[in-house]
Amino acid sequence: MKKIPKFKTEEEEAQFWDTHSPLDYPGEFVDVKESFEFAPSLLKKAIQRRQERKRSLTLRMGQRQIDLAKVIARYRGLGYQTLMRIWVIEGIRQEIKTHPEIGKLLNVIT
Repeated sequence: MKKIPKFKTEEEEAQFWDTHSPLDYPGEFVDVKESFEFAPSLLKKAIQRRQERKRSLTLRMGQRQIDLAKVIARYRGLGYQTLMRIWVIEGIRQEIKTHPEIGKLLNVIT
């Protein structure tokens, strides 16, 4: 019967489990009898921290606009693509605020 090796670091252990299965070590694990539940406050925090997966978007812009965005981003201590994402999010929020009917449509969609 195989034994689980001792690990020096969590990284070493993670690399091990990336290439091995717990099923290969049948005698090394025990069933847990008691159930476990996350505290609702922890679940809420985890949901709030979860970031939506970003997808790539191609957007054609003039070089001057890109250069200006880069200068502003550098001034604000951000990457220019991050800054542009912030601007898009702000624009969407403003549009919904200005046109409440859009917000109602979003509630129907989601």
